[in-house]
Amino acid sequence: MVKRKYQPISIHQTSHGKLEVNWQHEYNDEFSCPYCEVGKFRSIRRSQGSVCKIVLHCNHCKKRTFLTNSVPGYIHKYLPNIECPNPLCYKLGHDGQKGWIYKLGSKLNHCQCRFCKITFKSDSTYHNSWINIEKDKLAPFCFDDDNWDLRHYFDKPYQKTLNFDGFHILWYRREVKRYIYHLLKSKVFNSDSSIRMKCFTLKQFGRVIKNCNFKNKSDINRKAVLSFLDDCKSNKSITINQKLANLRDFLEWLDLEVTDLIRSRDFPKVSQNDAVWLDEVTRQAIEHKLDKIPANIARHYIIQKYIAARPGDVCHLCFDCLIEENSKWYIKFFQQKSQRWHQILANREIRKEIEEQQHWIRDTFGENYSYLFCQFRNLQPTDYPYFSNIKPLPKPPNVDADKNPMVRIIRILIERENIRDINGQKPHFTGKITRSSRLQEVRTKYGMEAARLYADHQSSRTTFVHYAPPTTEQVASVDLPFQELLMNPENKFLPWQSLPESLLKNPKSHELDLEIAPRLIVYGHCALDPKIPCPINLFPKCYGCSSFRPSTSKLPLYERQYQGEQKRLAEAEKAGASLAFEEAKATIEAMDKWLSELRSLANE
Repeated sequence: MVKRKYQPISIHQTSHGKLEVNWQHEYNDEFSCPYCEVGKFRSIRRSQGSVCKIVLHCNHCKKRTFLTNSVPGYIHKYLPNIECPNPLCYKLGHDGQKGWIYKLGSKLNHCQCRFCKITFKSDSTYHNSWINIEKDKLAPFCFDDDNWDLRHYFDKPYQKTLNFDGFHILWYRREVKRYIYHLLKSKVFNSDSSIRMKCFTLKQFGRVIKNCNFKNKSDINRKAVLSFLDDCKSNKSITINQKLANLRDFLEWLDLEVTDLIRSRDFPKVSQNDAVWLDEVTRQAIEHKLDKIPANIARHYIIQKYIAARPGDVCHLCFDCLIEENSKWYIKFFQQKSQRWHQILANREIRKEIEEQQHWIRDTFGENYSYLFCQFRNLQPTDYPYFSNIKPLPKPPNVDADKNPMVRIIRILIERENIRDINGQKPHFTGKITRSSRLQEVRTKYGMEAARLYADHQSSRTTFVHYAPPTTEQVASVDLPFQELLMNPENKFLPWQSLPESLLKNPKSHELDLEIAPRLIVYGHCALDPKIPCPINLFPKCYGCSSFRPSTSKLPLYERQYQGEQKRLAEAEKAGASLAFEEAKATIEAMDKWLSELRSLANE
């Protein structure tokens, strides 16, 4: 070896002190290169960056080797007691556990898997965190825990855990937990959504408790409720009413004087919003562009639109939702809101979409996954249209529209493809809009009763008012001079949305104008089907019937009849005609229940 300015001496710490090795005098080319396993270390140089100050060079591959190479983080920061929470990570670590987890950076709870590269917090309790995804073993319930597993009380909760970490005041947190525990044990709710809403409301009220520095429940006063209402002023009226009702129930459970804390005037008036749906132009534009997005997401949209189910029910649609009965195919699904099963006739096209989705689910997750759709991660708008970076997860899609993968991608599709509705406006797509859109389509083609059956509603009024009212064009094509002039049996204004469809199409067939003096005199409309015989079949009793609808346009006739019945009552009493007396009396009593209100309505 050549003579050098600095001697190639390495220094090694031993149990007996430091050991110095002069490689120029003591090394005889014994070591082979670990990279190529062909060459020898013939060139040995001094390196200030190395711990032992020596670097070796292979005479064959020319690569460098340090006597003290740095140990990778996945080795010296290895965490053998933690498994990878990614359900798609199947490799085993050094100790036979799932994944290879090591500490990432200086924070102890920041971890990464060497195999699948996911990062997570090992102590996270957030319901969407990686660490909670695979906690399928149901641990015993513990009241003192601040994270409750709702699977103890619901078979298939939308979210498994209920978190109480946001309740910072200890006495208030314990009261809330006792109240929620009482509701869970009494099983007053069919799903976890109502429990979550109550917990969210009480958490918001807890911030008021904290700011006011209340020491116990007796400190809660009217001022605290008003502060809570100030925090809710940006909410919609229906949301404020729901929060106030939740707070009122909680305060009643605490045995407080609720009438002094929450007043009836605190509940704002709720105006019924019109049903919202996608018009035909928007639906066709979306369907025409579905080939631009991943096929499994497109199938999610097609199936959800077809069955017109609520978003939560679609997200939890069973893998084996296709059933055959009497040589016909149906899509069967469970409705969380009504707690009953419903099934829709499946045509050949939708069966093909479901079968393709089933094949994709089996190829992706295997035989153990029990849902037709799944959640995705790494969904970025910049990846449109291929979304090559999204990763499927074996869990149902998130019901929240802002987190649901299908809703998010359809919104991106609308934005990127510049889809506009019939008025030239950009449509706002949500998960629930597919239900009203499909029901409006069914109603237009097959009638209101078909839409009601499709939605599995008990009353057609629910379908009519909340999902599929007539369009502006349909209303304009029907002559309804009385549409704002009718009253219901409770003497309330009767909106035209609640009228039977046959009354909309043929109002004359429901008209009851009869003038067969003195006994058969009836003016107004009947809500019953005119093709079905009246079960009462006695016209003088119409005015007291729940299906009768008085009209302001006939008010002069009612006034004349009312005066005539009073005169008839007096004459019958004088003559001792008991039958005429009872008929006149019954008619007057029935008209007394709605005539004064009808006068007020007519004079507005």
